Amino acid sequence: MANYDEIKVFVETHYDLAVESVTPITHKSMKVRASNHDYLLKVASGDDDFIMKQLFAYKALSRNVLPIYRTKDNQHYVPWRDHFFYLTDYVQTIPLPLEQQIHYYIELLGKLHSETSLEVDVSDDELQRIYNKDYKRLQDSYDCLQKNMEVYELQRDRSPFEWYFMMVYPMLYTMLHHAHDELKKFYDLIKREKKLPISLIHGDVNVANLLVTEKSTYLINFEKSMFSISSLDMYYFLENYHQVPGLHSIILDYVKNEKAAALRHYFFFRSLCIDLDELNQTLQDHSLINIALLNECIAPHLMALQVYNQFNKPTTTNQASPQGSST
Repeated sequence: MANYDEIKVFVETHYDLAVESVTPITHKSMKVRASNHDYLLKVASGDDDFIMKQLFAYKALSRNVLPIYRTKDNQHYVPWRDHFFYLTDYVQTIPLPLEQQIHYYIELLGKLHSETSLEVDVSDDELQRIYNKDYKRLQDSYDCLQKNMEVYELQRDRSPFEWYFMMVYPMLYTMLHHAHDELKKFYDLIKREKKLPISLIHGDVNVANLLVTEKSTYLINFEKSMFSISSLDMYYFLENYHQVPGLHSIILDYVKNEKAAALRHYFFFRSLCIDLDELNQTLQDHSLINIALLNECIAPHLMALQVYNQFNKPTTTNQASPQGSST
């Protein structure tokens, strides 16, 4: 960013403010004290489309998304030095345990998805195109799984990694089998209803994008947000935070509380469809350390499988035994 004098002139030129101080925070943000209020001057990553997404999110969740202040020319951002700059509020955050941050984050994601939910018409041709893309992801993983298994079975001197891969093969196959079932259920529902449920998703699921203050919580950084299937945010959450204690219960609660069956099916498809083709590219060297890397890659999908089995577990009812007549 520019120096203090340049920032002062920039803010006072474009906003009706008298700058008192400027404090660098990161290379893309500065705290600006002006007119007895703390603001944050930020560089938008990407183009001005990001600003529109944040404004849309602010309209849906005005209490949980920071405002973007208009300039003197009634604009939401200012192009300067090949970047887009915008002014929002600076808030003082409080430290919280990671588990509590996750609860707040998921709560805000649920609000965002609910308040921006839409059902868009989708033609059979468009639906088939989307299905083919998802099915290819699944088929590539299945082909990779089978190819590796066939190669390892024919080898006499197997490495520990290859032995381990053969050991987890049934579990990986089960994941892909269930992923295929869930994908088919999702698209059967969409094809029957001719409607695709979408919402504004955050797209950059990271607790660093959550601000918690004494009075409120805020979602920030909407650079990667888009209108898509809301289940993707929960899949990204599972992928990033599967190691956090208690996340299994959080994901299970999400699945149980999701009213739209189509969104549940898509969540299970994405979370069970482990990308073995991409994984195979990173594990060419079958050393011992790659067993740990393979485990780390499998871990979020394994949690999804556990949630899947628990959610789909048949319920049993205790039947009362017939009461015989006493004699």
